Amino acid sequence: MLRLNPILFNFILSLYIFFMNYFSMLNFLSSKINDYVFLLISYAIFFLLIFLAINILCFFRFFAYFFYVLLVISTGFAMYFVSTYGVVIDTIMIHSLFATDIKEANDFLSWHFFVFIFLSVVLPLILLKFLRIKANCKKSQLLMILINIIALVGILFASSKTLIPFLRANDIIRYYNVPFYQFYSSYKLAKMYFTPKKELQKISLDAKMNDDNMSKTFILVVGETARAKNYSLGGYTKNDTNFYTKDLGVHYFSNFSSCGTATAQSLPCMFSIHNRVDFSKTENYENVLSVLNRFIDVHWLDNNTGGCKGVCSGIKSIIKAKDYDGWLVDSASELLANKKDKNTLIIVHLQGSHGPSYYLRYPKEFEKFKPICNTNKLQECSEEALYNTYDNTLLYTDYLISKLIKLLEKDNADKKALFYLSDHGESLGENGFYLHGIPYYLAPKEQIQIPAILWMNYEYVNKNKLVFDLSQDNLFSTLLGFFNISTKDYKNNYDLFNDNLENNL
Repeated sequence: MLRLNPILFNFILSLYIFFMNYFSMLNFLSSKINDYVFLLISYAIFFLLIFLAINILCFFRFFAYFFYVLLVISTGFAMYFVSTYGVVIDTIMIHSLFATDIKEANDFLSWHFFVFIFLSVVLPLILLKFLRIKANCKKSQLLMILINIIALVGILFASSKTLIPFLRANDIIRYYNVPFYQFYSSYKLAKMYFTPKKELQKISLDAKMNDDNMSKTFILVVGETARAKNYSLGGYTKNDTNFYTKDLGVHYFSNFSSCGTATAQSLPCMFSIHNRVDFSKTENYENVLSVLNRFIDVHWLDNNTGGCKGVCSGIKSIIKAKDYDGWLVDSASELLANKKDKNTLIIVHLQGSHGPSYYLRYPKEFEKFKPICNTNKLQECSEEALYNTYDNTLLYTDYLISKLIKLLEKDNADKKALFYLSDHGESLGENGFYLHGIPYYLAPKEQIQIPAILWMNYEYVNKNKLVFDLSQDNLFSTLLGFFNISTKDYKNNYDLFNDNLENNL
């Protein structure tokens, strides 16, 4: 058994966190700082901040063992995803983690994952079994904390003329402070969960349905992780990802944006009465489906492992998690064949292109674009193989959309429409980023710009506005407008079917 002075113990733990941040903070600093001297100073400041935090957290022996385990586990797991996929782990990402089921979690498992976790987590924890911290060193620990603070203040003061402008220009630096930013994010998430929810706020109480003697059917397809960049309807030429819908008379919106970069944010937001800027995950309001459900028949069909994120509460729902999305078309067909109201809305929530195991998202017969990337270790695949595999998922989604359109063509409603939009986009290695979930104001356009496709059985009045800057904020008024429901909360300049449609502000 090796007995260590607590200062040495804290120093070793600090070194571990510092060097593990090679994939995060150290990489961020080296990419932003060209001056070698200032880079070394920044490294020194970062290490001293870690050392100070560890000395405080581990001041008592019991807490030292506890925080050693907590810091090693959180740092190791966080760094795997940061280094492998280039993601930023914030409150939304942690929230998505807790909503992940076994099936989705399996998509992230690989030999690389187990090797990384063994080296970065398991071995350090085994090492702890052979370490013991010496007692009765409180004076020396206090002295070390004091020296640490003095050193930090001195370096900060000496470099303030360079450091302060750098921090102002790079306020995103906090996202790269692993694992301490993740602790802060977890605290925010816990606070959100444990803060008593306000009473559900009802909306659009003045709503009324204006009967125009027309029966209506609307299918809303919410995709998963589809990005506009890879849609041939939008000009993408590598693969024909819209082979099935391109000749069905669809309209494609070429500048459509998501409300968030993760399903946990964007799905509730797109149905909310509030736009992206005003939306909060902690709000407790009814959504547009609640309003529609007062007047028409509303159904939610879901094959997404994360479910409906509470959006379909109070709505007739079928939620499963099958390998492929094809069953959703069959269920939609059954609903249309057994309609009980002349006005029907069906929301179809896809598994779509959820990564990183894109090759598992479509049946074998839709593996049209080759070679493919048949692994969840995306960096090991060529750009061609990665794009081909991702494009196969889009092609399969396009096929399902075409099947739903053909169902609508046979439906007996007077007025029929299908609208497809994705929940958010996806990064496929651009600038080292993979997957999604980067905080919105930092996110690359690949994670924000999404495809949006509209089919109707009548003439579209806004063909000249398909290039407008639009977003998921348009969905609330679009759904109300289609079913001719009036309320003070309806905005005709946000309604895709209204000729007063304008660019989003």
